Amino acid sequence: MAAKKIELGDFVSAINEAVSGVVIAIGEEITIESTEGFPIKFAPDELVVEPKKWLEAKDFQGLHHKKTQDKTATLRPKYTARPKTGTPPIIIDLHIEKLTKNHKKLEPWEILDFQMESARNQLEWAINKRKQRIIFIHGIGEGVLKAELETLFRRYDNIRFYPANAMEFGAGAIEVYRLQNSN
Repeated sequence: MAAKKIELGDFVSAINEAVSGVVIAIGEEITIESTEGFPIKFAPDELVVEPKKWLEAKDFQGLHHKKTQDKTATLRPKYTARPKTGTPPIIIDLHIEKLTKNHKKLEPWEILDFQMESARNQLEWAINKRKQRIIFIHGIGEGVLKAELETLFRRYDNIRFYPANAMEFGAGAIEVYRLQNSN
């Protein structure tokens, strides 16, 4: 039995990776939109067409849009369940260009160190001033700053942190909530 020729709109899976998606471009390489919504290029021999089973090809049109809608619908209750106060949160932007004008002269490790020192100082200030909610905007990158921030926040017993509301602050933000003292 001959392998089916890959066409636009086909649902395919990578042979050696746990990646699947819809074919969105065909050339020397085949570009798919993964089920996570990312375009990824593969050689034609690295992909296999999945049987349509109960889904039609048209059902995959807008797969990313539908998935985004589903995520938004499931995130809303999670976000509203978080503790809120009547006062607006303190917003701290940790993008290096917001922290210093001389960032072009800094090495990557110096930038991270500067961002972490700023975050630590701002967090201590907010705790001392009894601020209840703080939003740290770290941005979307390789995730190094986010991981370092989470490590920092875990060192404090009296705070909890969550992904901030993406619709309000973007995907690269963490909300820190200071717990009330029980004294």
